[in-house]
Amino acid sequence: MNSGFLKRCDYFVFIYLLLATLVAEAGSIPDDMVAIPAGVIKWSGKDISVSKFYMDKYETIQQSYKMITGKNPSYFKGSTRPVEKINWFEADKYCLRLRKRLPTEWEWERAAQLGNKSKFSIKIAESYGWFKGNSELMTHPVGQKKKNLYGLYDMTGNVWEWTSSDHESGGKVMRGGSWRNSANSMRPSKRITSLPHYRYHYVGFRCVVSIELKTKFRSVRTKYANRH
Repeated sequence: MNSGFLKRCDYFVFIYLLLATLVAEAGSIPDDMVAIPAGVIKWSGKDISVSKFYMDKYETIQQSYKMITGKNPSYFKGSTRPVEKINWFEADKYCLRLRKRLPTEWEWERAAQLGNKSKFSIKIAESYGWFKGNSELMTHPVGQKKKNLYGLYDMTGNVWEWTSSDHESGGKVMRGGSWRNSANSMRPSKRITSLPHYRYHYVGFRCVVSIELKTKFRSVRTKYANRH
């Protein structure tokens, strides 16, 4: 096959992945990511500062995971349902392949704000996500419930989400609640832990991009374009 053609294909694939996963110039962001402003999370009497970052608007769906890895281990099949039965290592690897990463649990909590100052209730849980009381004990296609304060979907319920953070008692922290848990598990501050090699049909993930990567990848894109 013509080497020039292969180079052009390689270039277009590179640009596609870049535009799909990284912050564009002029401060814009990909359609599938949302800007989360810097802020402070209060936890255990401490203030934890969180820098601005970008987070996937939706939980990683089965179609996207299969397109990148060639696999779909999910128990509840459906192209737009969240991928599950993914261990922490597999989730981390997927994000890295897209030049992204898993969020810290503090980034996750910062992004999970519901935008409702009233006391958390079952009614609020029903509006924002799928849990034991309304899920019919299964996952659901992403984006069907109300989006939160920052425009993110399914930050509460559907599936727990892996984070990059280590739990103080061991394992990795997961956030968000799931289809099999009570409404109480959907509180943004709720956290559980698991050893990273375990897989569950109620745990998935989504990825983030750090704001400081914007300049780095802009220079990479320019360098790559100049070579072709």
